[in-house]
Amino acid sequence: MIAGAGPAGSAAAIAAAGRGLRVVLLHDARATVWPGESLPPGMAGLVDAAFGPGLLDEEHHLPAYGTRSCWGSDDLIETDFLANPLGGGWLLDRARFDADARARAEAAGATLVAGRLETIAAASDGWDIALRDGRRLAARFVLDATGRAAAVARHMGSGREAFDRQVALVATLDDADPYRGTSVEAVAEGWWYTTPLPGGRRVLAFLTDADLLGDGAAGWARRLLETLHMRRLAGAGTGAAVPRTYPAETAALRILHGPRWCAAGDAAMTFDPLSSQGISAAILMGARAGAGVAAALAGDGFAFDGWDEDYRTLQGETADLGRHYALMETRWRDTPFWSRRRQPPPA
Repeated sequence: MIAGAGPAGSAAAIAAAGRGLRVVLLHDARATVWPGESLPPGMAGLVDAAFGPGLLDEEHHLPAYGTRSCWGSDDLIETDFLANPLGGGWLLDRARFDADARARAEAAGATLVAGRLETIAAASDGWDIALRDGRRLAARFVLDATGRAAAVARHMGSGREAFDRQVALVATLDDADPYRGTSVEAVAEGWWYTTPLPGGRRVLAFLTDADLLGDGAAGWARRLLETLHMRRLAGAGTGAAVPRTYPAETAALRILHGPRWCAAGDAAMTFDPLSSQGISAAILMGARAGAGVAAALAGDGFAFDGWDEDYRTLQGETADLGRHYALMETRWRDTPFWSRRRQPPPA
């Protein structure tokens, strides 16, 4: 059973079903992610490898042609993807992407079950699983792809360790900017980004640490007025939007796998949204997890050797990237948000 039918869960289901396993893909329709997900250049091949060709199409998603950033200076600098050897990126309709990925998993042979995990208990040959509505399932192996909730891992006694306190205030609004790409602006207590969405909408987000949020959503308009570029890029009337607050911290499970269970995607580890690595890592590690489950159930006791090391490598790389970005931003080097991120990692 794969708990969680986002990109990691669907990629795992396709990989496991393709290796002959009977797969139940448990989908909790109440699970939410904030809009405005993007794929950086070079990730289209990863999507094709995990889900098959055609999942990314211009009818439902937007090709991204570049990025703009106000970072380390007051200027808004554009980076054009036309010069990138990896090609362009993609701006996703995330709900559509996830639904299409689930459909590909069903087509590969997985059984999609709508429901919410309630309890997991060890059984003679795996796990006895109870859903919130009283239904029961039996599985030899359980893969946790439940996102930040890490519902399976928590049942296994593995908590999450957070490495920062970042949160995101996110609003969607009518698109008033023809630029086809993500725009980012650093400010004293965090950073803003805006990204167009398919269907003529746009996402606008402010990220900071929870203890720096102060007046929270009520201060949205005030913070936006203090930006150099974001208020113009997002369009008139944006300050009146009502944002929702989402967790955006970098965190990892203390235990990533155990006998007959494993975690992948955001359930295993979450990355700073600035790195744009979350969905790519979820797809990559989800597909690897599906293959690993098949190997483990075929008797390969070493199927998940190196799993922790691979995730810690991803963690270290994105942490180094985040510190690099923090060191680039010198205008507010002594403010709490930036000084925390400029510190070297603990030995």
